[in-house]
Amino acid sequence: MKVMLVCLALLMTIPTCTYAQRSDKELKKDLKSGAVRDNKKTAKELKKEGWTIMPGKLPMERQIQDAQYAELDETAEGEKRFFVGSHTAIGGNYTAAKQMADDRARLELAAAVNAMVAQKIEQQIANKDFGDGDLQVIDEFVSANKSVVAAQLSGITPVLEIYRPLPKGQVEVRTMVKVDAQKALKAAREALRPGLAAKAENLARSLDLILPY
Repeated sequence: MKVMLVCLALLMTIPTCTYAQRSDKELKKDLKSGAVRDNKKTAKELKKEGWTIMPGKLPMERQIQDAQYAELDETAEGEKRFFVGSHTAIGGNYTAAKQMADDRARLELAAAVNAMVAQKIEQQIANKDFGDGDLQVIDEFVSANKSVVAAQLSGITPVLEIYRPLPKGQVEVRTMVKVDAQKALKAAREALRPGLAAKAENLARSLDLILPY
């Protein structure tokens, strides 16, 4: 995998910790001052490798910058403002490749939401705010119902969409999508709650406390 594609995959040369606990205004100021030149360089290299954008889409430099914002932006409490998912797919035409990339990016995004739910459950266990037995049941239930969460996510918006033609008429498309983190966690809670309530109402109430969004 070439260096610029690794960069595009958001393994950024700018350390994420540099932006920890910064306000939206400070984050955007830092990114604009420190990364715009890198974005232009990245876009230039990608164009040399054959990557381009569809007519009507934002310039590649702007899309790369938006991807950085989505990846690094945080709330005042230091939590991620967005969950993101990205994927690259190859298909017989642009439409097929894009559909595949979009679908898998959304699955990656849903996996990130589920991982956060699991993390919050682990934090509650560590804090001993709930019974370990109940939280273990919730944890197992979340793991077994990841597809339920994925199906309930809404408000997913595209951040990045580039493509390049390949030999034999194939097309390679890379996409990135994002969703508001708090809304996604709320959707996860609402998607999982009925199933937990069927097991025990106290478990559903515990989930409400674990995800108070």
